[in-house]
Amino acid sequence: MSEITEEKKAKIVHVYDGIEEEDNDLPRWWLFTLYGAIVFAFFYWLTFHTFEIADLPMAAYNKEVAARAAQGGEITEELLEAMALLDDEVRAGEGIYNTHCVVCHGAQGEGSIGPNLTDNYWIHGGDALSIFETIRDGVPSAGMPNWGAPLGTTSVRQVTSFVLTMRGKEVPGKEPQGELYQP
Repeated sequence: MSEITEEKKAKIVHVYDGIEEEDNDLPRWWLFTLYGAIVFAFFYWLTFHTFEIADLPMAAYNKEVAARAAQGGEITEELLEAMALLDDEVRAGEGIYNTHCVVCHGAQGEGSIGPNLTDNYWIHGGDALSIFETIRDGVPSAGMPNWGAPLGTTSVRQVTSFVLTMRGKEVPGKEPQGELYQP
């Protein structure tokens, strides 16, 4: 075994089973990465949380979805689910719901003449696209009018957004009707 110099002896912190643990400095690139991450986090925090100069990624995504929906085009499951996360869309949908839907479905969606909208049982499908199509096309055999023509696609989409926020809240009301929907 070789001679251990005094300088090396001073750096040895621990010896176990012939393995020497030394107290070496961290590599420079590790330190630069750490300091860079701290600086990045500080500016990220200032930009997104303190001064709100830019939107957080989810808010930016929601704005893009809203802009796409405003342009029209195809209504998809993803679009409707994303619209249900936008407060403006949900509030607009709540206003339309309170004007046209409360009479049959109740103020909290508990159901009166129409089915309960807060449980997980759906007659015509509980996914977002099925709910949109039911509102747009109506169910004439059950007495639900077609709301697509009088309200327009934008308003039907907003009502769908509001109904999606009520789904699964289990407000006491009318007994479950239809099939259990599990997303």
